[in-house]
Amino acid sequence: MNMKVLQIRGCTIGGGRSKICVPLTGGTMPALLAEAREVAALKPDLAEWRADFFQDIHDPQQALAALRQVRAAVGNLPLIFTCRDQREGGFREMATAARVELLQAAAAAGATDLVDIELQSGRDNICAVTKLARKHGVFVIVSYHDFAKTPPVAEMIGILRREQEMGADLVKLAVMPKTPRDVLHLLEAALLFKEKYAQVPVITMAMSGLGLISRLAGTAFGSDLTFASYRKQSAPGQIPLELLRALQQLT
Repeated sequence: MNMKVLQIRGCTIGGGRSKICVPLTGGTMPALLAEAREVAALKPDLAEWRADFFQDIHDPQQALAALRQVRAAVGNLPLIFTCRDQREGGFREMATAARVELLQAAAAAGATDLVDIELQSGRDNICAVTKLARKHGVFVIVSYHDFAKTPPVAEMIGILRREQEMGADLVKLAVMPKTPRDVLHLLEAALLFKEKYAQVPVITMAMSGLGLISRLAGTAFGSDLTFASYRKQSAPGQIPLELLRALQQLT
């Protein structure tokens, strides 16, 4: 199956080695900018601003001003703008309508390369964000996070297919394993989706320490991007950037 490959500021997502993205989680403007500069100096493949950690996220003007400053701080590093829903691991509560409006504003601001919207946001909201993002040359990640369990393989494949059908440029699935077999099921779902259905790049992971192997084996099992931590984890099981880089050299 022919799969779309994304070219973003010299970074190719899709095919080849899994790219490494480092989330930025600073809660204040000084902390966020310091973190952004330090991460940029380490030269991961991408950075993600987890805006839900930002203390002024409920003020759209403050949030967009912060986004522009983050863009300046990371330079030419590809940047993902994410304001994670609290039901899927987000740090601060925010109404769906407000998050969707913020994602649209971020896409229109010319300061981010990708935006992330959860599958559970609904078709209308995803279409609204995707339509505006396309207009401004911004790619869209449609994501799904289950912090309670690992669904059956067929259900996980179905989730990834629905994300793709929504018009995603990348699809993302993160689940919580309770047993080693859950991790195997996630890897099986990722590989089967990649082999049979994938038309866009894929991001998959089993969270927590138990799922750590899924963050290392992405290239082999079809995940085109993985997340590494810098100062603190934005999700359970993230591996520190320098360690993940070293481990990737062995695979």
